Amino acid sequence: MLISNIFKTNFINYKKKRSILENVYKKIFFLTLFLFLTSFYFLTKTNNSFTETKFNFLNTILINTGFIIKNIEISGVKHLDKNDIIKIINAYDDINIFNVNIKNIYEEIKNNTWIKKATIKIIYPNTIRILLTEKKPVAIWQNRYRNSLITKYGDVIYEKNLEEFKNYLPIVIGQNAHKNAHSILNILGINKDFFKNIWSLTYVSERRWDVHFNQGLTIRLPSDSVEKAWEKVLYLDKKFNILNLDLTELDLRNSNQILGKINIDKNLIYKKKNS
Repeated sequence: MLISNIFKTNFINYKKKRSILENVYKKIFFLTLFLFLTSFYFLTKTNNSFTETKFNFLNTILINTGFIIKNIEISGVKHLDKNDIIKIINAYDDINIFNVNIKNIYEEIKNNTWIKKATIKIIYPNTIRILLTEKKPVAIWQNRYRNSLITKYGDVIYEKNLEEFKNYLPIVIGQNAHKNAHSILNILGINKDFFKNIWSLTYVSERRWDVHFNQGLTIRLPSDSVEKAWEKVLYLDKKFNILNLDLTELDLRNSNQILGKINIDKNLIYKKKNS
């Protein structure tokens, strides 16, 4: 019984050692093959005597031994369609991973208007890892060509589906409105709850803004001292709840006065006159 146990233990130890040795041999073989192929590959880059046929032969060997992009890891995506990035990488399907031009991939990815920053790394033998930082939209710019998202720096993001963004981003309208929206949005955003009622802003003659609310009110702001004018608006709302007064317009273009227009139901007046 004791001999049987000793034999069993020795057999298990033998199997473990054999397994370890096999793994070591595989790693040594893989490393040797890797060094040989990479040396041969870079030799073709420096030695003009290699013909195109030999280069294609090497490219085939590298691809057949697994040195080709098989895994694409993309992180940092929130709004961007990953397929737009995958299409760029798929252009390198028939090329060994050593011949993948990272600089070209970077330039193509940066052409996407969503991208603020991109980091690309090759993980040998078959993986490309891409870390993206997206731009942050602050408004929807409505112009004669198309509706687009814009950032606080005035960058235009071309996005086909704007439905999601219409739920929480204001619309800005007017010539060069996208380049000037950030400063006015900062001022209007002082009171977040009041800001939520804004649905659009019109940049008038590239000088000043009209602010339109969901409740039907339009506030005409001056070209100067905008922040002081907006403080008056917030004070009036706190005092009188102006969004619920059936006002159609508040005019603050003159710093010495505030003009208001109210929504008058003409049908109601007609009924009262004839009652």
